[in-house]
Amino acid sequence: MKPLPPLILALLVTGCTETPSTDALESTHTSPNLDPVNVVEPVLFVAAGLNTNGSLVRNYQRGLQYAMDYFGRYGPYYVYLLGPDSEQSVRHIYHQRALTRANADARLGSLEEQTQKFLNQPNIVNEIRSVLSGMAEGGLTWTQDPPILYEDVTTNAHGREKDPVENTWGALHEYHHVFQIAHCDTKQERTSEKNINSWISEGMATYSSAKFMGNLGLSDFEDYMLQLRTSGANIGRPSINEFLRESSDWQLNDEGYWDTGEFAQVYYMLGAWATAYLIHVLNIEEEIVLRDWYYDIPRMGKSAAFRKHMGVSLNEFYRKFDAFIRQTDSVVMQIFDGQTEDN
Repeated sequence: MKPLPPLILALLVTGCTETPSTDALESTHTSPNLDPVNVVEPVLFVAAGLNTNGSLVRNYQRGLQYAMDYFGRYGPYYVYLLGPDSEQSVRHIYHQRALTRANADARLGSLEEQTQKFLNQPNIVNEIRSVLSGMAEGGLTWTQDPPILYEDVTTNAHGREKDPVENTWGALHEYHHVFQIAHCDTKQERTSEKNINSWISEGMATYSSAKFMGNLGLSDFEDYMLQLRTSGANIGRPSINEFLRESSDWQLNDEGYWDTGEFAQVYYMLGAWATAYLIHVLNIEEEIVLRDWYYDIPRMGKSAAFRKHMGVSLNEFYRKFDAFIRQTDSVVMQIFDGQTEDN
């Protein structure tokens, strides 16, 4: 176990739209539930056989520190970088993970009872099997009941270790989700006023991580946005252009794409372009789009907070963006040169 600077993430799927395990904090910028300045520093758990030269942690921290500086410090945040090399090490880490989730309320059982209950959960048993078999899975999970925490779990981090760029990229993306979850109620439906739609959570995190990677000199942001349209970039095919040719009646705010399998194209790729539209066409400051408007969601609700900060209703935004994104690559790419105006 290695204690590190601020961090909090969780395992299993991806982002604020990923599978939660409990109630996200409804915090404002000065929430009584969570002070983004005084939370516990993040903790990294690294399994034996990994990080032998320090690069795995160093490159993860590169993204994490950038994201924390931008969004603030939220937690507790635990990062689990696991691998199949040592079963003893893996089981020790999962025992430590169980302890982080123990509740001081004696009515829920003793510390040992709560620990065993967590370790015996079918999803945790299967997860440990995945780690020991070398399967590469993971993502963010979080608790919705005390103790509130976030986790970023990678079941086989050898791939991250071999790819420093994607390692940093993933850390940026997942921490944006931590910030998002801290300002919405994930017990409610994504369509509710106190939670955020999948395109907001995944699209804005896809945009921010790509933009921050560009700021760090690790990728070409504009080229990445073009690749989302032409090849799907690091998310995969079909690309935006391929998807739009086959799906003329798609809806950005339709939450059904998790079931139909088109979530990557709508929530991640088109969501990233919707974020770009807010910043580069509607000329909303980046910090407002990626961060500041979230502070008002717990108090005002999603729709009112969006209108307040973006100057347009969600429904009007959907209409404008739909017309914009159907244009050719050469036309939409002009927004990064300041050549496209809102109509």
